[in-house]
Amino acid sequence: MSTNHIKQTLSEIESELRAKIGALPEMQAKLMEQHDYSLCELIQVMTDVHLCEHPLFIKLMSLDAARCQLEIGLYGVCSDCESEIEPERLASNPLEQRCLSCSNHFSQQHRQELRLNH
Repeated sequence: MSTNHIKQTLSEIESELRAKIGALPEMQAKLMEQHDYSLCELIQVMTDVHLCEHPLFIKLMSLDAARCQLEIGLYGVCSDCESEIEPERLASNPLEQRCLSCSNHFSQQHRQELRLNH
C-alpha cells in the first residue's frame, strides 16, 4: 500500500470519526465553539468531557498513533515487537497497532487484568 493511499484511507477514517464524535451529545456544545480542532485538541476535548472510555475515543487515539507512525516511517510496524504487521491485518484495519501474535498476547493479558480487577 502506498503512502498516499494510506494517507487517503486515514483521512477518510478521520472524517467519519469526526462526524460520529460531533453527534455525541457531550461533544456538540464543545464543537460549536470551534470546528477546526486538530486531532490532539480533539483528544483533549474528549478527555475533558470524560469520554476516555468511549469506543470513538479509543479509535481516535488509534488514528492519531497511525498518523504519527506514518510521519516517522513506522506505519505497519508492531508497537510491541517491532515486526511488520501482516498486510491482511492492515487491509482489514488500517489503524492496527500490533501483529497477530502480539495482539493475541495483549488480548489474553488484558482479559487476565479484567478478571483480577473484578
